[in-house]
Amino acid sequence: MNKVIAFLLVISVSWCHNMKMSAQEPTDPGSLSGRKEITLVITDSGLGGISVMEDIAVKLKESGCYKKVNLVFVNALFDENTGYNSFQTKKEKTAMFDRVLTAIDNRYHPDAILIGCNTLSVIYDETAFSGLSKTPVIGIVEAGIGLISNRLKADPLSRVIIFGTETTIEEDSHREGLLKLGIDGERIVTKACPQLQSYIEQDPASEQTEMLISVYINEALEELESNDGSVYLSLNCSHFGYSEKLWMKAAGETSFRIGGILDPNSSMGDIITEQKCHGRKNHTRFSFLVISRVKMPNAATIAGYFEESSPEIADALRNYKLIPDLF
Repeated sequence: MNKVIAFLLVISVSWCHNMKMSAQEPTDPGSLSGRKEITLVITDSGLGGISVMEDIAVKLKESGCYKKVNLVFVNALFDENTGYNSFQTKKEKTAMFDRVLTAIDNRYHPDAILIGCNTLSVIYDETAFSGLSKTPVIGIVEAGIGLISNRLKADPLSRVIIFGTETTIEEDSHREGLLKLGIDGERIVTKACPQLQSYIEQDPASEQTEMLISVYINEALEELESNDGSVYLSLNCSHFGYSEKLWMKAAGETSFRIGGILDPNSSMGDIITEQKCHGRKNHTRFSFLVISRVKMPNAATIAGYFEESSPEIADALRNYKLIPDLF
């Protein structure tokens, strides 16, 4: 009898292990190129990821890969007055983001989820969803690391300042990724920018936003031992790019030679638009949907940013769908 029980336990453990391994093997994003219609969900802890949605739309339109593309932006904020950086522990952050990802998968059944947020990308691997779902999930951190690495390798005397939220900088994923790619740690400076995300979402061009950007740039530059060589500013919060002109203005008022702005928001669409499917369709139809669990008082402000370049996205943002029980 004991031998039978032991045998059944072995079979049970083996079956559970195999099921878990199977669930951990997501569909390759590259396999999407064979489909006529796809649904992509972009998520962010705020409205910075709307710029990722725009980049994806532009590149998919140019590629002609699909007949129909449904783009859904899901605001991952759980409270109108606070965000993920307010959590005291990583466990709390990952538990909440896990709820968001599960809700996205269950409600919209996307062909892929793109995390247009560095704060959420650096904690994704800690979520239960990352080990259970077969839906492809693409984080923005890898795009940022690749962008920085390519620029620093092409300019051997240059250095980079990695700006981000507190969580992004604390996790140190960008530095670790660059070190693995052979970039000397002395060429890397990281700088957390508390509250900047909120100020930018309220008004990307305000005096308060400009002041904060200037303060953070100057504090970061103080960590560089000399002003020899170019310095690149890597904006590793999806909101920061909305104020790109202010970053360049503040940097131009220093004694350092600025090599340029590095914004990974404009790189995520490259992963979806494979070269082999280019030109397959003469015309691509798009639908845009913006979803939030909480009210978004800054939606109209950010919509104005896209009015000329992407009026359909601006319209979707102004008419976002409020779902209080989203997750």
